[in-house]
Amino acid sequence: MTIAPARRIPGTMKAFPALKPDSDEMLHLDALRIVGALMIVVFHFNRFINLDGRWQLADDMVKGFSLIVDLFFLISGYVMAAIYAGRLNSWSRYGTFLKKRVARLGPLHWATMLVFVAVWAAGQAGWIADRDPKRYDLACIVPNIVFIHAWHVCHAQTWNFASWAISAEMGMYLALPLLFWITARGRILTAVAAFGSLAVLLMNPDGDMPFHQWTWNFGVLRAVPGFLIGMLAFQLRPWLARLPGARFWMWGLLALFLALSTIRLDRTLLLLVVYALGMAAVAADAAGTQGGVSRRLAPWAQLSFSLYLLHPIVLKMGLAWVGLGMWNLNGDAMRAWVLFWVLALIPIAYLSLVLFERPARDWIGGLGQKNTLSQREREGPAA
Repeated sequence: MTIAPARRIPGTMKAFPALKPDSDEMLHLDALRIVGALMIVVFHFNRFINLDGRWQLADDMVKGFSLIVDLFFLISGYVMAAIYAGRLNSWSRYGTFLKKRVARLGPLHWATMLVFVAVWAAGQAGWIADRDPKRYDLACIVPNIVFIHAWHVCHAQTWNFASWAISAEMGMYLALPLLFWITARGRILTAVAAFGSLAVLLMNPDGDMPFHQWTWNFGVLRAVPGFLIGMLAFQLRPWLARLPGARFWMWGLLALFLALSTIRLDRTLLLLVVYALGMAAVAADAAGTQGGVSRRLAPWAQLSFSLYLLHPIVLKMGLAWVGLGMWNLNGDAMRAWVLFWVLALIPIAYLSLVLFERPARDWIGGLGQKNTLSQREREGPAA
C-alpha cells in the first residue's frame, strides 16, 4: 500500500495524511471497492429505511446488494494474483505473506469483536436489553479470533456479523499456494477450476439456501469461485484490454445490476452480473485509460475495509439503540438518520485507518523483522 508521508505542522504531532490509491494500475477496481463498501453499508442499514413501507422500490433494490461481497472476492483474487504470482515459492515467504495478511485484517476485526463482547457483557449485567444467544455465542469467540468462523464451526453470524467475509478471505489466503499451483497450469485449467467450482456450489445448496447466501455456513467456500475468477481475470488481461469502452461497460453493468436488483431478478443471474462487472473493471484497468470518476473515487477505497467492519457497530448503537429504541424514529426522520450515519462513517473510517489500523498493522508486521524493511514491505497490499 502506498501511503502519503505525514506532514508536520507546528503545534501538532502529525497531520492526517491524504488518501491515495494503492496503485495507478487498479483505479477502476478501487472505485468499485469504495462503491461496493457503501452498498454493503446501505444493505445492512436497509432494515431501517423502509419502516413505514413507503420506500418499497428502494427496499427491493437494496436486497440484492449482499452479492457485492462476491465482487470483493473477485477483486481480492485479482490483486493476489497481480502481486504474489510467482513470489510465494518458499515456506518462509508464504509465512511472511500470512503474517502481513493477519496484520492487515486482524486489528480492526479483533477490536470490533471486542465491542460486541462488551455489548454482550452489558446485556448480561442488565444494563441494556440486548441478549441474543445466537449472535453472542461464547463458543465462537476463539473461532472468530483465529478467523475460522465462516468455516461452518459456528451456528450463526456471531459477534461482528459482517466479519464472516474476513474469515472467508483468510481461507483463500491459506489456500493461495494451491490456487497458484492451479493458475500456473494455464488459463484453461484456471477457468475450469473457477467455473467448475461455481457449478458444483450451485448444484449443492445448504438446504434451501444457495451458496451465494452462505455466511457462517461455509462462507469460505462461497469465496472460491469469485476468487478464482479474479485470478483468471489477471491471466486474461491482454484480451480484456481489447474491450472497447471498457470503463463504460463497467459503469453500465453497475447500473444494470441496480436495475435488475430492483425487479428482484434471480440471485444466481445477479451473481453473474456481479462477476461480469468485476471483469469489466479489470478490462478498464488493463486498457490503461483512466476515467475521471474512477480516478476521483479510487483513493477512497482505502476506507473500504474500515467501513465494512465498523458499520455493524453503527447499525447496533446509532440506528437500533438511539434512532429506533430511544427516539422512536420512523419514516423520513429515520431515513435522514440513516443518511447521517452513512456519511458519518466515512470520517470515522478514516480516523480508524490512520489512528488505529495503520499503527497496529505496522507493529504486527514489524514483529521479528529488521527495522530496515520499508513501509510497503511491512504492510503488503491493501486488498
